[in-house]
Amino acid sequence: MRILHTSDWHLGRSFHNVGMADAQQHAIDFIVDTITQRDIDLVLIAGDVYDRALPPVDAVAMFDQALVDMHAAGATVVVTSGNHDSAIRLGFMSRMMRDVYIRTMPEAITDPIVFNTDDAGSVCIWTVPYLEPRYHAAEFGVAANHTAVMRYVMDQVRDEMATRGLEGATHIMMAHLFAAGASGSESERNIGEGEVGTLGQVPADIFDGMDYVALGHLHGRQTMAPTVRYSGSPIAYSFSEANHTKGMWLLDIGDGDLTIEPVDIPQLKQLAVLKDQITPLLASDEYSWAEDAWCQITVTDPKRPPHAFRRLKERFPGMLNFILAPTGGVETQTTYSERMAKATTDMDLVLDFVDHVRNRPASESERRWLTDALHHVNRVKEQDVK
Repeated sequence: MRILHTSDWHLGRSFHNVGMADAQQHAIDFIVDTITQRDIDLVLIAGDVYDRALPPVDAVAMFDQALVDMHAAGATVVVTSGNHDSAIRLGFMSRMMRDVYIRTMPEAITDPIVFNTDDAGSVCIWTVPYLEPRYHAAEFGVAANHTAVMRYVMDQVRDEMATRGLEGATHIMMAHLFAAGASGSESERNIGEGEVGTLGQVPADIFDGMDYVALGHLHGRQTMAPTVRYSGSPIAYSFSEANHTKGMWLLDIGDGDLTIEPVDIPQLKQLAVLKDQITPLLASDEYSWAEDAWCQITVTDPKRPPHAFRRLKERFPGMLNFILAPTGGVETQTTYSERMAKATTDMDLVLDFVDHVRNRPASESERRWLTDALHHVNRVKEQDVK
């Protein structure tokens, strides 16, 4: 039996106000192609299908078509909800679906989806939707933190395994949470909000007894234990993910063995995080590769270069984030009130203001314009006095 583990599609999300529908569709098309080319039997989507509880209609249409395409390619699909999803909306009509299982309610946790295969024997998928401790801890009779909630869940699952006599099967759990020791990124919503210290994090050894744990929530593909893994998001949603290799995990179960391998997802656009002074940024061949990328560019000149944003945008049309971070040779900074106190003329005040707000003094032509404007203001004032 071959299984793909993916998560955190975040359909409907933008990236620095740029729509990501094309990039998301590109990733989904690759997943569908992988199902066909690698003879995938089952796809696990471990939460955060959508980016918000009430997704836009085009995001819903994209996911609907993705389910159709994955099924047509030969795969059964199991979906759980994440902290960005609405459990009710995502799970609508799920009880009437065949070959697509959408599990969003806690009562389904102890009802595994069981696949009986010739080569892999029985494979049980245990589905754990995102469980907000503030809502579920009292119901479970445990402390209101993620670790306590997941310990309760695992106790229930182990009891159910023993009751059903499923100890000899292959057990795979889907869960959406923050595993202790994992690396986050800037694009993830804090899953432990309101919890003290690391109570929002769950230790990986809590899943003892599972043959594989397909985690969602964090956007970097990573391994917490040999069989406890995040697939990460299929595309990047922040520049902190520029060094991520986006992809999935492929599980191959057969003859009592479980093998795991990464499957990389090619990106529609690369991410580039550039930091330098304006001259090399505009002229150096070192940065040619970034001309077709989504870019975050930090300009480090001691003084703000004129028209920096426009000039960089001409070379890097995909620049989404522009940062000024003067380094080296920066003059000692003074407060605006201190600079005003040292000014002896109205023109000094005007020029200090220009320099203060943009970290670059006025050019000669700007000085002439400002001088003419100031003279005009003074003439008007004199006429008013007369």
